[in-house]
Amino acid sequence: MFGNARCNTLLSPFQINQVNLKNRIVKSPQASGNATSEGAPTDGALAYYGGLAKGGVGLVNVEGAAVDFPLGVVGWPRLGIQDDKLIPPYAELTNHIHGYGAKTFLEVQHAGPSHPKAMAGLQPVAPSALIGDEKPVRIFDDPRGLTVAEIKTIQHQFVLAAERAQKAGFDGIDLHGAHRYLINAFLSRAWNKRDDAYGSQTIRHRARFVVEIITAIKERLGKEFPVGIRYNVAEWGLKDGLTVSESTAFAMLFEEAGADFLDISGYGYNSFLWGYWGEQLRALEPDPEVRRWLKTITDPGFIIAQAAQIKKAVSIPVISGGRIDPRVADRDIKRGKVDLVFFARRLIADPELPNKVAEGRWEDIAPCTGCVECWDSTTTLHTSVRCRINAASGREREFAIKPAERKKKVLVVGGGPAGMEAARVAAVRGHEVILYEKERRLGGQLPLAAMIKGPEVEDLGAITRYLKTQITKLGVTVKVGREVSAEIIGQMKPDAVIVAVGGVPVKPQIPGIDNRIVLSTAKLHRQSKALLRFVGPRGLGWLTRIWMPLGKRIIVIGGAIHGCELAEFLVKRGRDVTIVESSDQIGGEMVAILSQRLVQWLKKKGVRVLSGVSYDAITDEGLTITTKDGKTETIAADNIVIALPLSPNTELLQAIDGKCAEVYSVGDCREPHRIIHAVYDGSRVGRMI
Repeated sequence: MFGNARCNTLLSPFQINQVNLKNRIVKSPQASGNATSEGAPTDGALAYYGGLAKGGVGLVNVEGAAVDFPLGVVGWPRLGIQDDKLIPPYAELTNHIHGYGAKTFLEVQHAGPSHPKAMAGLQPVAPSALIGDEKPVRIFDDPRGLTVAEIKTIQHQFVLAAERAQKAGFDGIDLHGAHRYLINAFLSRAWNKRDDAYGSQTIRHRARFVVEIITAIKERLGKEFPVGIRYNVAEWGLKDGLTVSESTAFAMLFEEAGADFLDISGYGYNSFLWGYWGEQLRALEPDPEVRRWLKTITDPGFIIAQAAQIKKAVSIPVISGGRIDPRVADRDIKRGKVDLVFFARRLIADPELPNKVAEGRWEDIAPCTGCVECWDSTTTLHTSVRCRINAASGREREFAIKPAERKKKVLVVGGGPAGMEAARVAAVRGHEVILYEKERRLGGQLPLAAMIKGPEVEDLGAITRYLKTQITKLGVTVKVGREVSAEIIGQMKPDAVIVAVGGVPVKPQIPGIDNRIVLSTAKLHRQSKALLRFVGPRGLGWLTRIWMPLGKRIIVIGGAIHGCELAEFLVKRGRDVTIVESSDQIGGEMVAILSQRLVQWLKKKGVRVLSGVSYDAITDEGLTITTKDGKTETIAADNIVIALPLSPNTELLQAIDGKCAEVYSVGDCREPHRIIHAVYDGSRVGRMI
């Protein structure tokens, strides 16, 4: 639609108060996991934010720093700005960012009702005490209501935090009033049940908490120091939640108080899954009313359409975004919907995105496929931010690509994500790289996975297209439809061999496993690959909706990522599915939140999910199992599909053991995992050679 648009408006300078930005691309604040136990930015934070600044972004909005530590923190590890001793490490961070020509604001926040009591034994706080079902998020701890004196104390903490940010060299601050944190809790009638000056009676009452903070900061730091607020344009799926009309009214009050910009976000509750994994839920076909809303709120840049209404009511700059393509962002700025656009996951996937857009190198931009590995790494795993396609994320210094000391002839065997990434990195470093793939197309299991998941969930094909483009441009010799043996390797005499041949399907030892009703994943793979050659991944997805060589009643053996996603695929094609799993875990190897959501959806769709079972026998009638309760049961089925995790394919490794000076294994042939692990593995080895 847009082709190789130049994005001149997006790349044009802009001014917020007295701060001059070189372009209108904003890195939105998002937890990076680069903080000490006291909330100070680490060396990892310098590398992470420095990489973003070097990549050409105009404004780096550093992630939320708590004004009250640890009560104001939402999880570990998170930044804080609660003490003057934190000024020096922040000053080092701002100097580093400024060194690359970018400006930087600090987002300051208080977790409020989102603070987990288990962190430090402190009960979370909110405008009002909320118990049990009164809470918009039931899994949160019950917060206690703040007294007026405590409100004044927290407001002063925000002012002191802003002053520390100014002393540390930040060019401005962004008050975090979005999502489900303390400022938002005052703005939202769903959270705020007070009846005093900070209560829910009117818009002005609800805005008072943050209006007084803005006013006090301006009085203390001067009118020229930019102060803005990031807040929700709406709270979807929540009774008494924020609406666009309310948020527009708030905007005028914030401008009146002295705010220099508005940073518009949004949040959803219950079935209205918010932005980070909304794409996933949208694909799971929830109730029609929810789906209607999700069709709106999961479209790229969906919040901008709402932010445009706010922009009409104010004269100060408006920032918004939401998993948006830079070309769409450029168009929306031209149309006057917003003044600047924030990017989050796209910049994690490729910090060089702004520079590449400016240079018209669209094909070189690493794709964000919406896998939410970044969210999972910081929120569930409590590590620095990780990315499926950008193995250097959270490891910027460790994974800096350096030229090879000696050029080598490198043979990569296997064209899946691990092999292609290994080839890419090795070629960038200056090696002569040859890649062999036994199938007729690159991608390994990605084309099949793309068909199973569907483009409405994740565009896995984008990974193959990106990596294929990169290795082609780097001069990697690619030979498809060619299987490599130990003899061929001996004849080629490479200096290094990277084995990336993937995994092999597991055949469980069950009596009757060779019964005619059993389909192994290997057989499904063969059938799918044959069709892929003719119709492609998208065509195969369409074809399987009207034709598939499976009966009505299907048993899926395996409840990890392979089995659950296959079950979803089959349910969408009208099959009655039962999942059986020998362990007690369902959804293993999946990102935690996606596993929970998918398992809930499967059960809602009538999929029977049985864990902790033992497999007794397979007959023409189906599968006989023993449940975890010790009961024997025969489950009737027309077909049984084996969808167990793969086993490492070590055949070639064993064949060349001791015959080559350097041999590496990457991806599933070393240890089967998700795509993120395969890409990391390939990137790691590509840097080693």
